[in-house]
Amino acid sequence: MDFNRILFWLGRTFFICTGLFSVTAIVGVLDQDFSGAIVMATSGVTVGVFGWLLVMLSTGFDAKESKSEAILFLVLFWGMVPAILSLPFLFLGPSTSLLSAYFESVSAFTTTGATRLIPDELPAILLFWRALMQWAGGVSVATFAIVIFAAVNQTGTGVHKSMLYSLRNGELFSRLIGIGRLVAGVYLFLALLGFILMAFGGAPVFDALCLALSGISTGGLTPRAGPLQIYIPPFAATVLGILCVLGAMNLAVIWDYIRARSVRHSLRLFFNVEHRALLVIFAGLILIGVWFAGFASFGDLILDSAFFVSSAGFQYQVISLDLIPPVILITLALTGGSALSTAGGVKLIRILLLFRHLKVELSRLSHPSRVIPVKFRNQIIPDSAFLSIWMYFFAYTLAFGVGIAAFGVVGFSLDDAITTSAAMLSNVGPLLSLTLPESGLTYLQFTNGQMCVGIVLMLLGRLEVLAALALVLPNFWKQ
Repeated sequence: MDFNRILFWLGRTFFICTGLFSVTAIVGVLDQDFSGAIVMATSGVTVGVFGWLLVMLSTGFDAKESKSEAILFLVLFWGMVPAILSLPFLFLGPSTSLLSAYFESVSAFTTTGATRLIPDELPAILLFWRALMQWAGGVSVATFAIVIFAAVNQTGTGVHKSMLYSLRNGELFSRLIGIGRLVAGVYLFLALLGFILMAFGGAPVFDALCLALSGISTGGLTPRAGPLQIYIPPFAATVLGILCVLGAMNLAVIWDYIRARSVRHSLRLFFNVEHRALLVIFAGLILIGVWFAGFASFGDLILDSAFFVSSAGFQYQVISLDLIPPVILITLALTGGSALSTAGGVKLIRILLLFRHLKVELSRLSHPSRVIPVKFRNQIIPDSAFLSIWMYFFAYTLAFGVGIAAFGVVGFSLDDAITTSAAMLSNVGPLLSLTLPESGLTYLQFTNGQMCVGIVLMLLGRLEVLAALALVLPNFWKQ
């Protein structure tokens, strides 16, 4: 394993962080918040200098990298970037706690949307910073899924493979830049389109900008406290709901439509197997909501269901999804969205494949002598390929259980531990408030120990669990 290469790419990552700081500094100047702009600019220059030093010091490595190096870079990326991006929370936020700042940064960058801050008490530059962090985190999630996760899972069922995945061995890092630019371009285009429509639809311009960046990344953090109904009209909320659903859809299919711009390709948005499952869950959640909340809440339930199935978790109306039994919301949060998307959870395609495999296994029990292949997307999938999915499902369940136990150790009741573990691991932070815990638990009440457990689970959710577990294997470090 060549650590010089990893340091080189971490240095390149620092340059990207400098770019985010620079954009926010410009926004601060436009908003005439010069003190905030100075903090952003200073942070950007400092981080850029450290990145330059890493790049200069990391020389003499081979052009070809291994999958182990890619996994190690992935883990370091998700651990270090939120630490770098937490500086504004430390200097501009109401708290001077390093741990609190890191918790907020991890929550935003992993697009979890769990916050201990009250938006109405934050300066505009910090609200924009949170929204930009969510957008950058969403771009990172989709990019790593297309490149690194697709590369390390080549022998499985191809959960992360797409038309965007085309590289030879040793090209992982070099392809990250190209794919990252494409992903950033698509999500920036959709965010700008959503911003324009929301602004023309009556939403305040700054709120529309922050919500558009947060919506396409299914982040869940809002520029104001309270439900969306207070400060954006129904049309703007509908646009935001569409943005969230697009963020939870397969990016490769969306890119195919943007590139071709034909009716045939637009139909793929709806006939893709993951998208059909997402729409079925969306419709089912609306019906369940009508059953528990009444038909009078039908309109609000449409918006809130779109927000929730995308894993964004925005809340348009106070009383809607929170009347649904928590077990249903927790199950849907853990299910997640499409594999190549910004959504969290196990991912829909894994659930679909597991059910297809289970159906075939049950058929084999009744007809032992028959050869019954597993077919999915008009392809025959060998049984051995399902091992990676069953391993992931087991690891995810194990992480969920360990999270429950850890939250219990740091003081939560069983009900609160289950809900919070699901919210953190599935990267659906608003799940906690939607389940209306009897204890009245909010993220603001988290102790240092509880924040530490939450941080680990949020990062595990974005590392897809197995990438982090690979680090504890001795063979990983021998390669």
